[in-house]
Amino acid sequence: MDSIFSNNLKVALVLFLLMAGIIVSNIFEKKILEKSKKATESIYLDRLQPSTYLFQMRQLIADRVFLLERKENDSAYSVYSFKKDLQEIDNKLSILLEKYEKTYIVSEEEVFLKKLKRDIGILEEKSGYNLQQQEELKPKIDAINDDLGELIKIQSKIGEETLAEHAKITSISNILNVVQLILATLIGVFIFALFSKKKSSLNKIDKHRLN
Repeated sequence: MDSIFSNNLKVALVLFLLMAGIIVSNIFEKKILEKSKKATESIYLDRLQPSTYLFQMRQLIADRVFLLERKENDSAYSVYSFKKDLQEIDNKLSILLEKYEKTYIVSEEEVFLKKLKRDIGILEEKSGYNLQQQEELKPKIDAINDDLGELIKIQSKIGEETLAEHAKITSISNILNVVQLILATLIGVFIFALFSKKKSSLNKIDKHRLN
């Protein structure tokens, strides 16, 4: 009797450990999937979207140069229209900068972002209305484009790191899935073996009774 109880206890303990393994791995998998979700959101919200803002800002800087060239070469383009269009570009730049600042900024980005804001501020403050003045501001325009270029590089770099982290998380999740499958299979095999053993014991008892 004690032997049967001891065997049943061992069986229960093994099954408990296997089930506990599945539960623990499931908890870890949920946490990992949550990290994966955040990493995916970060790729879009903190990397892809800001990159779009940067490219749009670069285009707006190019539009500024185009406006001045148009003013000089198109006699039908009035000073009023020029100033109005220029103000519209400045407003769009300000909006994009505000949006960019609301995204997740790493320390490396902060350096170039401060420089970018300062350079854009100088450009807007000293914006020339003729080609000569624009030529004087050309180094500042080049500096702004350099700032934007550096920020775009950082976005790409951080984006690659985030993608690598996402791939790592996915790999761990796949491993946990395999572990859960193995544990579930072991439980099935163990239960099958247990019932087979009991059935064999019952058959022996029946044969013994018949004899």
